[in-house]
Amino acid sequence: MKKMSYVCVVVSIVLMGLLFLPLSGTASAKEIKLYWASFLPKNIPETKDFQTLFVDKVNERAKGKLKIIYRGGPEAIPPTDLGNATQKGIIDMCSTTVGWYESVVPGVGALMLSDYTPQEERANKAFMDYVEKLHADHGLYWLGRSAPTKNNFFYIFLNKKVEKPEDFKKMMLGVATAARAAAKAWGATITPVKISDYFTAMERKMVDGIPGCPITTWVALGCQEVTKYVLDYQFYQGTATALMNLKSWNKLPDDLKKLMYDTMGEFYAARMDAAARRVEGAEKKMKDMGIEFYKFKNPKDGEWLMKTTYDAGWKYQHDRFPEVTDQLEKFLRKQ
Repeated sequence: MKKMSYVCVVVSIVLMGLLFLPLSGTASAKEIKLYWASFLPKNIPETKDFQTLFVDKVNERAKGKLKIIYRGGPEAIPPTDLGNATQKGIIDMCSTTVGWYESVVPGVGALMLSDYTPQEERANKAFMDYVEKLHADHGLYWLGRSAPTKNNFFYIFLNKKVEKPEDFKKMMLGVATAARAAAKAWGATITPVKISDYFTAMERKMVDGIPGCPITTWVALGCQEVTKYVLDYQFYQGTATALMNLKSWNKLPDDLKKLMYDTMGEFYAARMDAAARRVEGAEKKMKDMGIEFYKFKNPKDGEWLMKTTYDAGWKYQHDRFPEVTDQLEKFLRKQ
């Protein structure tokens, strides 16, 4: 009898447990939350595009399974700390630049030197596998470029006109990480200037110009008000990259990983179209203000500028990270 009673109790408990189980298909798993931060302020085009064209799309399509939440721009986490903060799991995801997290993933600076479009890179499985492993070795997952563009990214903004290559030797140029090697190879004297200080540096004539900034960001910062010339040669891919903490990525179920990966591919196309329209608008705005866009009179000077710019960039990377740069150059530089 005791044995029979024990069996009845066990069966009763099991049955009660089944009553409280959700019906199949009627309950969703607990929502996963990921927190992201950007190296640029919320109102800058690169941040807005990543939010609306990638993050918001993922949140909508995840249907309650996943929510990516914005934690702030440079006011929340200094841009130079974003890669480290993501690696340590302080945040789950970020948009930062290759120059600012190269101390975390040595050699990634060469990603800005690519001769291929973002879609061409993405279609190259060997390249994607290599870059993903490069980041995974340092506790990160590489989602892709967070500010992809159809054309090269950086412009050369000036208040003193450069008529020929030799004129660079008389110039003081303010630079962030991306354009440092190029500006130095042009023969200019260089000084570091933070993005937030671009306007002041130009207005107070602390520098004669600033290369290494996209035109949409330049206009968003109001720097067209303190610019006279644009030397009209664009160079390098956008340096902005979307990273995830590797543990945060690995914890996602496969369907959400696929959702994020596929949405990133769609983001590339949508963002590139949006950026192209915005670039046209920014150029028109500056030209309407009387700012002169010009090229060197001698086409060979233009060829010199572009060759020097890319040779300097690759040399800078080779000198510091030869092994990684050798691999990336095979994938990214057209021979």
